[in-house]
Amino acid sequence: MSRRVEAAGHPPPLLKPVLIFFQVVLAALAIGWIALAGSTIFQPSFRQVADRLVRGETYDTGGLRRLISPEAGQGGGLCDLKRRRSALLIQLRVATNSFQNADLHAVDGDVMDVSTRARELLQCSPTDGFAWLAMYWAEIYRAGFGPGAVSYLTQSYRFAPHEGWIQLFRAPLALRSGNLLSESLRQAALADFDDIFRSRLYASAALIYKSSAADLRTALLDRTCDSPAEPRAVLLHFLKEQGLSIRHRCYPDADQ
Repeated sequence: MSRRVEAAGHPPPLLKPVLIFFQVVLAALAIGWIALAGSTIFQPSFRQVADRLVRGETYDTGGLRRLISPEAGQGGGLCDLKRRRSALLIQLRVATNSFQNADLHAVDGDVMDVSTRARELLQCSPTDGFAWLAMYWAEIYRAGFGPGAVSYLTQSYRFAPHEGWIQLFRAPLALRSGNLLSESLRQAALADFDDIFRSRLYASAALIYKSSAADLRTALLDRTCDSPAEPRAVLLHFLKEQGLSIRHRCYPDADQ
């Protein structure tokens, strides 16, 4: 994997498999969304759109961009954590849509706005694991997997090691990097998959496995070996639905 940005306007290979997975993640985010910090100063329409996005609903990209454009550059105001998380989530959807629609004129600015909104959230909450993950996402696009990306991903794991809704987004991003990960980040990424599997989110676990680097796939399945036969059989079912065939000591019936 190149450590540099590829041709201008073309997302690096690391991000491509994540774009489809992002749609699945948005639905799962609703599980953790109710636990996020609230605020008494909040526009209902703004919150409503963010809440619907985490349930997987779709909106016109231009409409979303207009909705959050007044939020740009407002980072020095009152710290409203839920509002800033909402703005960041909406901006992530805008940037993802720009990738999917191959909108080369907008994508660079959209990614920059992801970084800006993540920094604004970190000004209020320096320990926000989701904001650090968004910084990692934007850095991967701008500069590839380098020291900056490693720093942001490390902070996300430091402050949110076992937050399920964050893990669903983080796991495919991290595991796609394969042998570029340090040993500590590698183990943390494997733990993301392990938590998702043990939470019985088998369809998500299968998608994460599919998006992971080939050199990590055996290690992912190793994490399931001490589970009963039934959960492993369910995971195998979803892996086969993804068109994957596996060979692993803990899945002797995988070819049947």
